[in-house]
Amino acid sequence: MQSVILLLLTGIAGLQGPQPRAGSPAARDAIAKTGGLDAATRPAVRDPNRVVRVAVLQAGTAHSKTGNPGCEANFNLLAGLVCEAAHDKPDLIVFPEYAISGWPYPPEAVINGLAESIPGEGPWYSRYRALAQETRTAILGWLVESDHGKLYNCAFLIGPNGRFVGKYRKVQANLGEQTWWGWSQGESFQPIEYAGVKYGISICADMWFPETVRCEELLGADVIVHVSIADDMGHIVPTRAFDSEIPIVLAVFNGGSYGVDSRGKLMSKLPAESPGWRAFALRPFQVRTDRKYGGLWVPKLGQKNLRNVDAYRILVDPNTRPPWTDVFLDNEGRPQTREQLLKRFKGRYDAHDPAARQKKQTTREPSGEK
Repeated sequence: MQSVILLLLTGIAGLQGPQPRAGSPAARDAIAKTGGLDAATRPAVRDPNRVVRVAVLQAGTAHSKTGNPGCEANFNLLAGLVCEAAHDKPDLIVFPEYAISGWPYPPEAVINGLAESIPGEGPWYSRYRALAQETRTAILGWLVESDHGKLYNCAFLIGPNGRFVGKYRKVQANLGEQTWWGWSQGESFQPIEYAGVKYGISICADMWFPETVRCEELLGADVIVHVSIADDMGHIVPTRAFDSEIPIVLAVFNGGSYGVDSRGKLMSKLPAESPGWRAFALRPFQVRTDRKYGGLWVPKLGQKNLRNVDAYRILVDPNTRPPWTDVFLDNEGRPQTREQLLKRFKGRYDAHDPAARQKKQTTREPSGEK
């Protein structure tokens, strides 16, 4: 009976014809024809020998040496690098943070003027989509996202045929983004899955927080892609990779883009001065084993098993988060009131103010009452 079933399965496979090897040019072409995720081309097994190639871009410090050359110049430089990198047939090409607005930061009216719906038909999103289609390569782009009156620092993945795959809103939108430009914080670390690989996305200040990489890895990320304006994370990125045993690649607008493997070891790094790109060959499905406890074991899973999650409740206690009135002082070092901060930051104030949260909880009707 088993031989009959095997014969039937072999016959079905023969009718379907030979399938492209995962990661091969034929497989990428098959994905391109469908615009991204496709059950026929997505590897059914997480092959430990599969190589995933991620290319990162940078403008370099020389690009902004005499000032910000403008949105068109910023995007065009990086788009030209995409066309170069695409010849190397990477699985994904990554734009850095502030890929369009550039450095130094432009005025608020300029940077917020970039805001579009993602996905959408806006001019910048459309150019990213056209670039993915032209190069037949998946792209992780950057843009200010506008959604229901809120603005987000956003990275998004577009498949080779222009199909939207997914997006990530910066969870730890920093205080500058919130006060200067009125941007909101994202609400999820959910990885973006493309062609069988789950990419955890981190944007600039996200990497300062160990929770970012840990949450994304626990959510199933195979690779962490970090996009940033500056190369100022070199002392912590190897630790983040080592802690969660996951490779991290970085696209840095001002140069110095690099990658570290799942043990935190530097793979290679681009010189900071010049525009450029580099592709990293990753094996995200490899499982490291070691000999211990009288046999083999999987250290990554063992470390997860050791986590006593009930002891971590303090990490999600909102009362541990200080309000802006404790954070910001005047020029003499004195605390400021909510009203003073509203005036200082053009009417913008802490969207997650603990005092406001507590007030809301005390005014809420008891459960079961009408």
